Amino acid sequence: MKAHTRTCIIDDDAIAVFGLKRAMASIDYKPDLSIFENGLDALENFEKLLENDSELPSLIFIDLNMPVMDGWDFMGEITKLIPAQEDMPEIYIMTSSIDIRDLDKAKTYGLETNYLIKPVSADVLEGILG
Repeated sequence: MKAHTRTCIIDDDAIAVFGLKRAMASIDYKPDLSIFENGLDALENFEKLLENDSELPSLIFIDLNMPVMDGWDFMGEITKLIPAQEDMPEIYIMTSSIDIRDLDKAKTYGLETNYLIKPVSADVLEGILG
């Protein structure tokens, strides 16, 4: 597993973002952190980073249900932006949804094992960061 120095949270829920940041702090994980309230803002930022040959986050936590661009639309767009699987950041879906269709859809992106139910605990985060 690669070390994650740049991490991105894409979630419009301030409480969920606060909880994830608190979990990071509790396990002494201090990445270069960027936070966006929707997928479109994150995608536009990633496009600028790529245009400037800057490093993308290597770890992304994304909510499914957000305004402007939700997590599924973001997944569709990032796979166009970064077509090579080996260059793709490690992505974790965070959701409060218990709809089996969401888990089935996660499988289409190979993310069924990266499907987290909110809130994400420090123990879960430690498992991810290994």
